[in-house]
Amino acid sequence: MKGIIRAVLLIAAAAVLTGCGVIRKKSPDKSVKYIWYLDDEADGLVQAPYEGDLTGTELMDAFLDLIWTVPERTGYRPLLDEDVTILHHTLEGGVLTLDFSSAYRDMSGTREVLARAGIVRTFIQLEEVSAVRFEIEGEEAVSFEGHPLGLMTADSFVEDAGKSINAIQHVAINLYYTGENGNTLKREARSIYYTASKPLEWAIVERIIAGPKVEGNYATVPANTQIISVTSVNGTCYVNLNQTFLTSALNVSEEIPIYSIVNSLIDDCRDVTQVQISIEGESNMTFRQSMDLSHPFEADYTLVEAAQTASE
Repeated sequence: MKGIIRAVLLIAAAAVLTGCGVIRKKSPDKSVKYIWYLDDEADGLVQAPYEGDLTGTELMDAFLDLIWTVPERTGYRPLLDEDVTILHHTLEGGVLTLDFSSAYRDMSGTREVLARAGIVRTFIQLEEVSAVRFEIEGEEAVSFEGHPLGLMTADSFVEDAGKSINAIQHVAINLYYTGENGNTLKREARSIYYTASKPLEWAIVERIIAGPKVEGNYATVPANTQIISVTSVNGTCYVNLNQTFLTSALNVSEEIPIYSIVNSLIDDCRDVTQVQISIEGESNMTFRQSMDLSHPFEADYTLVEAAQTASE
């Protein structure tokens, strides 16, 4: 099953796919490495082929230098201003951690989203890098909504045919949390804003992890759970989380975390009819006592109580 999920993710990266009405695109030629820049108006991203012949750590160091440089006679702009520096970087277990100076926080929301997307897309091309984590002076970076960015991959960022990667979307959604006893689901109607740099599916799972806003509703997923990827293909949403989802489960019935995610995604994404949950790319496992993750889940509303409303 792990191989199937990986194959699906590769298909998603190579084809134009729809999920919650968003188009995902990536460069098809994997043998060519690209460097991303801001366009001449600094409101979109462009890419240019990397023409060097370096490999391994030398190529990573070259990419780090190119964040602040642009090709001659292009009119492109660098992803980061000179006052934003990378204090240090580490690569461990395929995760590249970039620790930025405090000046990173001073970037506007639009500029920060574009810079973040360009940096992740650049480094995720390296064979040894499977995900990128942002820190600011040693602390985990957060989005403009205040949510931890977590582990980011190329699938963390989406765009349509234009420059909507920096667009802010507003949508009404249903999120499912639990009650005090932890054995039922409570639907919380939420009005949210999210950036088009990530799909709506990602924003939904992100808010499930962040927890409820309505008094009397309780979290279903550990707050330190990290999203590795969220991808929708042919009606199935593939949610890939880190080990915390397994090892730090909350004191709730075993089906509650699963259907908290599943019901929320199926309610809010018109093209999603089932959800496959995996842990660091592996789904051939059992969650808690008997929740078999090796197959996709459809919505189950038998656990749901009456709805409540909140806003952000």
